[in-house]
Amino acid sequence: MFVALLAALWLGPVETAQVPALALLEEEGLDFDLFGESDTARRVEMDPRFAQQVAARRTMLQVHQVFGLSSLAAMATSTVLGQLNYGDLHGAGGARSGDYLLAHRIAAYSTAGLFLGTAAFALFAPVPYERRSGFDAGTAHRIAVIGASAGLLTQVALGFVAARSADAGNARNYTTYARVHQAVGYATLGMMAVAASVWVF
Repeated sequence: MFVALLAALWLGPVETAQVPALALLEEEGLDFDLFGESDTARRVEMDPRFAQQVAARRTMLQVHQVFGLSSLAAMATSTVLGQLNYGDLHGAGGARSGDYLLAHRIAAYSTAGLFLGTAAFALFAPVPYERRSGFDAGTAHRIAVIGASAGLLTQVALGFVAARSADAGNARNYTTYARVHQAVGYATLGMMAVAASVWVF
């Protein structure tokens, strides 16, 4: 099985004889398990096309995992820079220098881009078998991702609205939007952390 797994990962097209080994990788979580067996794999009749879909799904979800952890790191960076920016512009001892504005903006855009890429690899990954019902790590992951997605969209909208308020000289609204933006940012980071951690614990 181990030899078949290595061949499937590194040698390209999947042969029919390798299908059972690949199918055994399909399990809950990231849909592959190096040591477990899948009930789905035993139920589904093996064929080359199914094997190719399994291999494609495995590869795409591995990339999804890398992008997801990168998104979490980018979001943490954006949150730290956002806090520094908030303290600089709104804190009691803030210098009002705007030194962190550009860095925070770049980190925020990078986070959004990585998050979209992460979502794309999950949404477009083929699903060659029937999903199991019930609450599991995958369900918890999807719930957390939905919350993180809503948070990111809210963050983008609040960022633009706050910037327009600042440009218009409406200091009161700007401060309010900035505070809400800060709170939603921490909540979004928390949801992304949950989405990542359900696979680890």
